[in-house]
Amino acid sequence: MIHVVVMSLFKHFLFFVVACFGPVLTVFCLWLDLNFFRDTVTEISVTEIVQELVLAAVMVIHFVLAKKYVPLRLCNILIGGLFLAMLIRELDAVFDTISHGCWVWFALTTSVIALIWPVAKWKTTVAQLEQYAQTPGYGMMLAGLMTILVFSRLLGMGELWNFILQDGCVRAAKNAVEEGCEMYGYMLCLTATLGYSFQLRRIAAA
Repeated sequence: MIHVVVMSLFKHFLFFVVACFGPVLTVFCLWLDLNFFRDTVTEISVTEIVQELVLAAVMVIHFVLAKKYVPLRLCNILIGGLFLAMLIRELDAVFDTISHGCWVWFALTTSVIALIWPVAKWKTTVAQLEQYAQTPGYGMMLAGLMTILVFSRLLGMGELWNFILQDGCVRAAKNAVEEGCEMYGYMLCLTATLGYSFQLRRIAAA
């Protein structure tokens, strides 16, 4: 019994150690941009590129889970579609080479496609989302999304940083804080996704 408890505590501690990689990587990317590359965290920066890679990883993992685990397929399609739309938004500079602001149409198109099947079977979708809400990673996923969609946007308001800094460094400080918060949110989502993936594998193997 004690052995089981010790192993359980060790697993939780190991998860904590692995999860700490997220904030460490976030700060390291910001350090590279600001100190090494002398960049103000623009569209083409280490921080932005890593954000896009993390988004792509979360999206791909959920689409793979949708293919492998039928009981949670619709839920994973929805989550994967959400992160695909977010990835398209992050790649707005690329889509601007086609036409300014056209990323909106690509994001809307992919969102509609991802919604068709889950909406058609909405009762099953709701039941699967309820199951997902019971998983340990659900809270972390919500925290990540709130950090990305709400906190980073509010903290990155230009008016706030004009008030805090009045020495001409407003742009660099604003970008670093906003993009840093955003990337940390993405890392939370990735950590939640990996934990969720491992949980499904354990359930399938049981």
